[in-house]
Amino acid sequence: MNNLKLGVEVISAHNLLPKDGQGSSSAFVELFFDGQRYRTTIKEKDLNPVWNESFYFNISDPSNLHYLPLDVCVHNNVRATNTRSFLGKISLTGTSFVPYSDAVVLHYPLEKRGIFSRVRGELGLKVYITNDASIKSSIPVHEPHKDITNVSHEERLIKERVGDMNFKE
Repeated sequence: MNNLKLGVEVISAHNLLPKDGQGSSSAFVELFFDGQRYRTTIKEKDLNPVWNESFYFNISDPSNLHYLPLDVCVHNNVRATNTRSFLGKISLTGTSFVPYSDAVVLHYPLEKRGIFSRVRGELGLKVYITNDASIKSSIPVHEPHKDITNVSHEERLIKERVGDMNFKE
């Protein structure tokens, strides 16, 4: 039995771009790894949100770990229209994952999704590998009528590049 897991602690974000028209954002973070998706809570009207939330991803094939990316997207929740707007992203490759004993919080600058994206700020993450059998995987995010955790990495990248009509920049 493979107990190897990728641990991701979403610590905080700093200096996010206001997106609500009132000088603020209601941010949340989505994490994608090895066909699994997790999401933080929404931090209402805060350009410097603090989450301190931990997530654990199953690693389906440890021999393939170096080729598996961790994709992290920061979004603004638009409550009035039940949509979200993009605040930035980070992509980390499996070659950067370290054992828990070596892990530290790093602050990653948020990257643009496309040429016309406006992005600012950084996201603090602690990312590590653990084989602690007592750690259970997090519960994946499910959307009504569609299980996003079963969407392949390639399908998700295509959807991100093409854009989703429910989401706005």
